[in-house]
Amino acid sequence: MLDLEEKAMLKVSVSVVVEPDGDGFHAYAPALRGLHVDGETEEQALDRAKEAILVYLRSIVIHGDALPVGPDLTVKKETIPAVPEGAFLRSVTVQWDCRSMSGSR
Repeated sequence: MLDLEEKAMLKVSVSVVVEPDGDGFHAYAPALRGLHVDGETEEQALDRAKEAILVYLRSIVIHGDALPVGPDLTVKKETIPAVPEGAFLRSVTVQWDCRSMSGSR
């Protein structure tokens, strides 16, 4: 039997608003004061927001501040399933019309 150790991590979900701004896009996180980035495309602005969020969260940890948990920032502890060495763990998202299984339509 394989001895696999489960690991845990925190999943931080942060709301990000992306809006047109001149010839580009502006993105900000309402829960993280001062976090504003821009990009030439919506995708680039969102990518830059993700990078800025990681820097912001590292700063919070370094300074010993509390996470601003609320409607625009949530934290959930997740257990990462153990997988054998050489195996890959992937997440798959599917859409499911649960009404078709419940008997109501």
